[in-house]
Amino acid sequence: MASIRQIFLRRKAIDSIARMTRTLEMISSARYKAYSSRWALTGAYRDALARIAYLLATPEKPLDHPLLKENSSGRVAILAIGSRKGLCGAYNSEVFHLVEVHVEQAQARGKQLDIYVPRSRLESVMTFHGLTPTKVYTDLDERPTDLQIRTIADDFLDQFLSGQLDSFGIVYKRFYTASSQRAQTLTIMPLHELVDDLTTRAQVIWPWDLTFEDFLMTPPPDRIIEGLARMLIYYSIQSCFMDAILSEHLARMIAMRNATDNAEDMIKQLTTDYNRARQTQITSELLDIVSGMGALE
Repeated sequence: MASIRQIFLRRKAIDSIARMTRTLEMISSARYKAYSSRWALTGAYRDALARIAYLLATPEKPLDHPLLKENSSGRVAILAIGSRKGLCGAYNSEVFHLVEVHVEQAQARGKQLDIYVPRSRLESVMTFHGLTPTKVYTDLDERPTDLQIRTIADDFLDQFLSGQLDSFGIVYKRFYTASSQRAQTLTIMPLHELVDDLTTRAQVIWPWDLTFEDFLMTPPPDRIIEGLARMLIYYSIQSCFMDAILSEHLARMIAMRNATDNAEDMIKQLTTDYNRARQTQITSELLDIVSGMGALE
């Protein structure tokens, strides 16, 4: 059985850990609430973009543009978004498992897979498993600015339009609700797969309610498609980063709350053990005193 001092020191150490985890939970909770408010405000904008995407994909006369076609260069790319910091449970493991799926699929189809990652804990997980990223974005903010998003998007757009890239997707934790976040891949290019995703998660769009004939477009749709497509791609990449940030802070908040609860349970048990050991020591000392007094009589 541990001594009274050992129990006391262990209880003190666990109390320090509980204070730290409680603080981290409060920080992540505050950031989660701030980002979730911004995320909720994008709902109407997301629905408007989905309607634009629907119009691009379903005109009476199919549009002819490289972004809507498939390339055959034999090269694909993904952008894998991990957590910027640790202590967020299985967040990076879930994202990495999906990255592994992409690696296996690329090998099975005989394609070259380029993996791009922002500076995050996912980078060290990949290195541990023998995967070397093609490029690491070292200067991205937690929530990338519009300029940073455009720089990333334009790079992949140029590669796709020049025929050097067959597809580009983002592997991340999608945020659905506070109780549902899942690692998945959002295909950005070819554009028709992104359109499918946008239209399925927006408000219902009935085919007979929205067609090109409902609008007067200048210049014609086939000439403005690239500008609209870039708008969709910029928003989608930004949305992926926002979902990833929300999921990360929520995962850390839950992990730290569970850690705090476990620490408090351990403190209660150690306090009980400490009181029992202390009472046993006091009882033993009293017995020694009584025995000593009896020997003197």
